[in-house]
Amino acid sequence: MIDLSLNEVETLSAKAARGAGFSWGLAEDIGRAARRIAVEDENWGLAMLSLAENAQSFEAPAPARATRWRDGEADVAATRPLCPIRTAALLLDDPPPPSAMPLAILNIGLPIWLDAMLRRSNMRMARPVGLLMPRADIVVESRAGTMQPVTGRRGTIDKRTLAALNSFAAKTYVPESERSRVRGAGGGRVDDE
Repeated sequence: MIDLSLNEVETLSAKAARGAGFSWGLAEDIGRAARRIAVEDENWGLAMLSLAENAQSFEAPAPARATRWRDGEADVAATRPLCPIRTAALLLDDPPPPSAMPLAILNIGLPIWLDAMLRRSNMRMARPVGLLMPRADIVVESRAGTMQPVTGRRGTIDKRTLAALNSFAAKTYVPESERSRVRGAGGGRVDDE
């Protein structure tokens, strides 16, 4: 097992999420959510790897579905599981009115990610979910106040999971060019730092 600081957990997770196809903004949100998961569970790396591996199989919430949520109408499940990240971003950016709460959402993929992203808002999941639960029907409810982040802990990860996450993160790197190889690391021929 390898110990990572929570900053390292956040940075690695953000890079792996970007490598898995999420936008940089969502990848940063995923990094912060991974940090919250790592504080509570030593298997955060497996949750992150599962998110990265399944990112392309999730469906974003359709506008019509989001409108039903806002209107307090019953949810209708799609054929593929909903993306927990895009669903959380939608709920955080445009929260449902109090009249629509509690909000039942069907077929959320990897619901631990939705839970982690909602932690610093005035919404929460009504029931806790398992770390690696592949999909679930969930209920989002209002909460008074927000949870403060926990600090002073570390995230542990096994070598194989770390290597797999690093392979996703490596997709964000700019490939070397002949010019960069000749110049080496740094800004040019003169290195004054």
